[in-house]
Amino acid sequence: MSQGVERVLMLLFMLNQGGPTTLEFASMEQCKAAEPIIIQNYREMTGNTVLSRCIRMVLPAK
Repeated sequence: MSQGVERVLMLLFMLNQGGPTTLEFASMEQCKAAEPIIIQNYREMTGNTVLSRCIRMVLPAK
């Protein structure tokens, strides 16, 4: 049985700015390390509240 394909994504939703944005990372550790920096920069650039979450998905190989 084949293993699935793992993806680690940061889901970002900027209030009053339209739909969500996703960023892909090589690992959950990278995503968690980048999260506060990315949120701070989005907040500074837009002046809006930013919601975020790092998630790991295992997708079917085929």
